[in-house]
Amino acid sequence: MFPPESEEGNVEYKLTLGYQDVDRLAGQLKRRALEGGGEAVYLIGVSDDGRPVGLPDDGLVRALGVLREAARRVGASLYVLRVSEGVRGKVAEVLVRLVGREEPPPTVTVVAMGNVDAGKSTLIGVLTTGRLDDGKGAARAFASRYKHEVLSGRTSAVSLRLLGFSGDAVVNHKLVDPLDEAEVYKRSDKLILLVDVGGHERYLRTALRGLFSSQPDYVMLVVAANSGVQKMTKEHLGIAVALGIPVFVVVTRIDIAPDEVFKRTVDDVVRILKMPGVSKIPFVVRDAGDVVPAAEAMPAGRVAPIFYVSSVTGHGLDLLLRFLSLLPKRRRWDYGGDFLMYVSDIYLVKGVGLVVGGLVERGSLRVGDKIWVGPYGDGGWAQAAVKSIHLNRTPVEAAKAGSFVTVALDKVDKIEKGMTLSARPLKAVKEITAEVLVLRHPTVIRPGFSGVLHYKAVRTGGYIKEIDKGELMVGDSGVVKLELSRPWFIDGGVFVFRNGPTRIFGRVLGTDGASPT
Repeated sequence: MFPPESEEGNVEYKLTLGYQDVDRLAGQLKRRALEGGGEAVYLIGVSDDGRPVGLPDDGLVRALGVLREAARRVGASLYVLRVSEGVRGKVAEVLVRLVGREEPPPTVTVVAMGNVDAGKSTLIGVLTTGRLDDGKGAARAFASRYKHEVLSGRTSAVSLRLLGFSGDAVVNHKLVDPLDEAEVYKRSDKLILLVDVGGHERYLRTALRGLFSSQPDYVMLVVAANSGVQKMTKEHLGIAVALGIPVFVVVTRIDIAPDEVFKRTVDDVVRILKMPGVSKIPFVVRDAGDVVPAAEAMPAGRVAPIFYVSSVTGHGLDLLLRFLSLLPKRRRWDYGGDFLMYVSDIYLVKGVGLVVGGLVERGSLRVGDKIWVGPYGDGGWAQAAVKSIHLNRTPVEAAKAGSFVTVALDKVDKIEKGMTLSARPLKAVKEITAEVLVLRHPTVIRPGFSGVLHYKAVRTGGYIKEIDKGELMVGDSGVVKLELSRPWFIDGGVFVFRNGPTRIFGRVLGTDGASPT
């Protein structure tokens, strides 16, 4: 039994379909797919109230033919995910993807988190290249961003890797250079942006920047079977849960973990997922039949699928890749609002000049647009011109909300990470009022406590100016006023305030600061 059909969203039930329905179905299919960011799911043989009535074999074949013709008319691809038994026949679950449009393919952002040496970078290298690891970390180099990361084996910066699918076939694996993002982008009808962040505690600030600036759909928590659940495993899971990001778990290195160690690791993973405050339902994905329900359950965030994989033998990688190919977009972007983008990367390109990278949060941007950059330390803004835009290393004329882009700017000499590009000057904020929860702290927090604020791509110093309760301890919540070291654009949402072992989760309630100049 399925839940009753909703008029909103990208899921549609059809008890049956006839060829007289093609024209109307084509329009509906396109609407459903657009609501899903380019993807829709059709359940054939299911009534509007969710009953899996089913169709006879020949009736199901005809219905799929009608749906395939409707998909062809709107330029969409059709993939049958699974066929199951209904009350009086077969029920088919079908994925429809819009392709060949001017817009980018549906893109889902997944951040890989977990303790240092859990095998995150190696796993990403294997997934994107299709080349198994040699057991000594050879595949890790494909996910590394800097030379010292390759030599040390530890990720210290935020690294982005593009995994492309055509249906459930991995596009990267068919290319001469599987890391050629431009080719992956051009040939795919679904993209997974894998964000690799450092797992060592000393790189937590970088991991937080990667998490906040990418605003991911999901977190992939990687746990090594041979070393088990560690301190930073729990830390990263806690941050993901606090931010409301759905989590799935990948247990790696199952080829070298003794049976009793592997079992203990899995038991620990299940235990922390069930802990109060986390409250996830663990779901071990054992075969292909588990993949579709696992992917469909992810947006709600209640179920946490668990995969067992080896980057050396390849065990379980086929299930994980199919799961990634089916992950639905969770974030909904504001395409019609005023353009806004936080700067998360800065480059000086020879012959081009200043280039900034980041996530377009709302609206759209076109080459030639006049935009504003700021706020600077005095709260002011400067006007700039957009010389060029690159999306996945491909030059484009325009980009819209939800896209990671690099933008070449003219008439700007200086810029900092955390500043914004916007359609107009915005309010520069130096003080915020927030509701907070103390996740970790060894003693008592009182006014004057200083730390570092992580908000989207902003990383800035500040201190707690006021506390409504006078003081806070671990587990306490309250309302505080935070004074920042310099003005930034902050328009609501969540943040983390940290200092050494201290972790404070907050949600912005209000702001006070300078007006745009």
